[in-house]
Amino acid sequence: MRWIFIASVTFGFLASGLIGSAAELSPVPVAAGVAKLSPDNTKIQFVGTHIGAKPDPRTGGFAKFSGQVQVDSSAKTLKTVSVDIDTSSLWTEIPMLTTHLKSADFFEVRQHPAAKFVSTKITASEGKSQITGNLTLHGVTKELTFPAAVQIGERGLTLRSEFSIDRSDFGMTFGPDKVVNKVTLTVVVGEKTQPK
Repeated sequence: MRWIFIASVTFGFLASGLIGSAAELSPVPVAAGVAKLSPDNTKIQFVGTHIGAKPDPRTGGFAKFSGQVQVDSSAKTLKTVSVDIDTSSLWTEIPMLTTHLKSADFFEVRQHPAAKFVSTKITASEGKSQITGNLTLHGVTKELTFPAAVQIGERGLTLRSEFSIDRSDFGMTFGPDKVVNKVTLTVVVGEKTQPK
């Protein structure tokens, strides 16, 4: 199964139309240099494909998470990014798939109820940032770097990103003959998570 995480903190990019343009996003207010992230202003989703099985694609996401982005409002750049995800809030449009993804074959949410990303370095140029940090998923922490389209203005922050990870790096190795290891993550700050 191939997953595409769409995190509207969704990590071009999105000119293809996967995610709405900046004009369609609602900036997240910045107070004292911090934009607080929640399902009310940020969306984290995934779309997956199981080889030889339908429906295709399969959409899901996370309904509970929190985070914050520290910004330099004068330089209009990011300083830090952190997100905590409640993995038990994972949802898909197929109840049996949701249950399977929460099981020991994949996220194993009872043993690993949280996923976390904390940035360690951010560089920016012409509205595009490269964010490096540590992603902890399924009890495994790995460093990754991904691109993000960032806009910081008087109304606040929007951020869009799309990048890939290898699920097997995080110990998710179920069904290697049918489940694609490459996982494309997308994060969007400025778009509300739809309730499920």
